Amino acid sequence: MNSYNLGGHSGCQIYLIEDDDGKTFVRKISKDEDYNERLKAQSEKQASFNGEQVKAPAVLHQGYTEEGLYFFDMEYVQGITLAEYVKTMEIGKVKGLVESLVSSIIPKRSITSITECKSDVSQIFAKKLSGLRKTLSVHNNPVIDHSLTLLEAHDWSKLTYSQCHGDMTLENIIVKNDKLYFIDFLDSFYDSWFLDIGTLLQDVQVMWSYRFQETVSMNTVLRLIVFRDLLIDEIKQVNPAYVVEIYYSLLQKLIRIYPYTKDELTYHFLNEKTSLVIEEIMKLEKAAGEESL
Repeated sequence: MNSYNLGGHSGCQIYLIEDDDGKTFVRKISKDEDYNERLKAQSEKQASFNGEQVKAPAVLHQGYTEEGLYFFDMEYVQGITLAEYVKTMEIGKVKGLVESLVSSIIPKRSITSITECKSDVSQIFAKKLSGLRKTLSVHNNPVIDHSLTLLEAHDWSKLTYSQCHGDMTLENIIVKNDKLYFIDFLDSFYDSWFLDIGTLLQDVQVMWSYRFQETVSMNTVLRLIVFRDLLIDEIKQVNPAYVVEIYYSLLQKLIRIYPYTKDELTYHFLNEKTSLVIEEIMKLEKAAGEESL
């Protein structure tokens, strides 16, 4: 049996393994025993994912190492990330790609958890935001303060409970033979497709996955703009009122990044992009107010 270390996320280790029969698979191992339950929840998310046009690598096996660390084995999908694919893809393919994503993310019917109700959703977000305010209180940053004020005043009860990836960046979507696969599912404080679409906007509008690249070609930027516009159009077709919810979901995602931001360049990038998202929310809410008159 041969194995190759692929690195990992959240401290977990990921290996590409070739067994004695020549079959290859990927094994993800928990970083420590405290993380076992989180990784198990992530594997269950991946195993239960049911997308209309987008798939997830099949979960093949799970167990514990001799050290007591949880692991699971999954199908090996050899492709490239959507973040890389966007750079060279035919721009005419963007529409089909967006339609595939939306059809697999947004549920065709409302999914209701027995334990979830509108008040529960509001309480869940209120608790999360309260913790963030305490964590971010050391920052003397008007962008953070404005964001938290908006987020705390927002009615989160509109975010329906549903199947949710948890970290749907372009880097966590693999393209193989023009088919899409979701990888690196993440357990979340709340599961809703709104949060997944918000995370997609983190890349196609904020360009988070490209922040460390010295130059991003105008062709890539153009494709991302087309991606964003088509994504928003798809959301509007479902319900125009959902668009502002998507941007609030994006805003809370950006605010949750601040505690992990260590270098000044990323901090300024985050400030600039968060300010633009706030402006977009203000514009959407103003337009909605004018339409209601």
